[in-house]
Amino acid sequence: MLYYKFKNHEEFKELFGIVKHGNGNESRKNKILLHFLKDRRLLHEAAVSGNYLLLHISDMATMKNLVTEKIIRSGDENRSLPYVIDLMGKRYYSSTYSTDDNKGLCEDGDTKAVRYINMENGERVFKMKAGKFYRHLIQETDFGRKLPQQVVTFLCEEFAGEWQSYTMGQLPKNKLHVDKDFGRIYSSKYCKGNFGSCMVDRDHHYFYLNAVNASAAYLEDEEGKVISRCVIFNEVKDEEGNVWRLAERQYASEENEILKRALVEALIAGNYIDGYKKVGAGCGDARTFVDIHGNSLAGKRFSIDCNLDQEDTLSYQDSFKWYDMGKRKADNYGNGEYGLDTTNSTLEDDLCYDDYHDYSCRDTTRVFVEGREYYCDSDNLDDFIWVEREDEYHHRDDVQKCPECGEYYVAARGQYSDITEETYCDDECCGNAEAGYKQENWYYSYYDGEYYESEDDITTYLEWNSALGDYEERTISEASLQRLLQDGKMYGFENTFFDDIDSGSNLPYGYKLIKTVA
Repeated sequence: MLYYKFKNHEEFKELFGIVKHGNGNESRKNKILLHFLKDRRLLHEAAVSGNYLLLHISDMATMKNLVTEKIIRSGDENRSLPYVIDLMGKRYYSSTYSTDDNKGLCEDGDTKAVRYINMENGERVFKMKAGKFYRHLIQETDFGRKLPQQVVTFLCEEFAGEWQSYTMGQLPKNKLHVDKDFGRIYSSKYCKGNFGSCMVDRDHHYFYLNAVNASAAYLEDEEGKVISRCVIFNEVKDEEGNVWRLAERQYASEENEILKRALVEALIAGNYIDGYKKVGAGCGDARTFVDIHGNSLAGKRFSIDCNLDQEDTLSYQDSFKWYDMGKRKADNYGNGEYGLDTTNSTLEDDLCYDDYHDYSCRDTTRVFVEGREYYCDSDNLDDFIWVEREDEYHHRDDVQKCPECGEYYVAARGQYSDITEETYCDDECCGNAEAGYKQENWYYSYYDGEYYESEDDITTYLEWNSALGDYEERTISEASLQRLLQDGKMYGFENTFFDDIDSGSNLPYGYKLIKTVA
């Protein structure tokens, strides 16, 4: 007790005593902190160094802050961890991972994951769930590997929650505009960076002023540059005659998904729209609208009034692309004789322009090269592969086959596994592959219901089977065994461990003491 801040049993109970709840259950106060303070390695290192600061912690917040500082310092002092991980103003260190200028922020707007670079895999960019990623950083440090698992889990859960709140508040300070300045949102002079749009600087924006009831919606940064934009159709009707205000597909600087989501959120907050085109994969589908609560509107048959003659200016349409000139209606379900999904300047122009191969052709198909949108001759798609999960064509150099399901996926959006050291199309395939790999190569703990990479992490105990009247050997992780021994829920005799013993003799069932006669 002399090593700790509390002086006697009364002070111990004040910090870590048992609390009885109204439902009859009991729990221990500051249980995770107690696990931390009881750790033998921590006590040993404090006694050797003479520094008892960590043993004097009396609240969870202090423990979290001091332990985090120690993790960071431990990583900084380890020369085998050369790469810097910059997260929320703190610098961690890793042997494999690093962060770029995004500082962990995911471009697809995923607030629950960390964007990172795998330096051993061609410096490719991936993302990982925040808690899992933080656990990896902890376990890379000498200090972190010595922490009790309960403390590591607590730190990871805390980081995951803080990371989500942090990322949601990191959108650039920008200003929302909703007006008729379509020329501005389709001009490279005013737009910041590459928007991946085929209509920039082609003077096709007059279509929105003259042919339809629409508004330009865009975010400007502090420099007055457009960083995200879309078109709002202000009077969209469904098959029941209900009127909707729908935001079309969003475009943003360098195809930044966070900025696209920021624009949508700003439009919802300002009550400018009732629905919008789905952000991310599948956004090119004519029917993937959702309402402002995220509910799918794919079953709706939407149409707009469209006053377009053959010689009038046309801008490529993602959704309302089937046009009935007689009724002056354009819809998203294929009820017109003219297709408005063309890069032609007018309907009377018979030829399309292939801006990938740089020539004119009869028909084009939307394709993507390194995330940038092009329109390619429909009869000359040899460089492209249809990616079913994206509902899009992507350049063959930008796609891979998932080793789990065998389907193509966009390589930049893959999920890398530290366990199998392969990249998969999504979290589900990655999880399935990891589960199979663990089953074949790792060691299973019956008690924990989990696999462990090292055989040293697993041991055995004897589980009492009352129906058979005998013990059965089971596997258990070393961490769980030590925890159960400390809690008095596991019993050790002659280097063998039992989950239940005879309360009368305090010995395992069937054991007998043999007296030695002098």
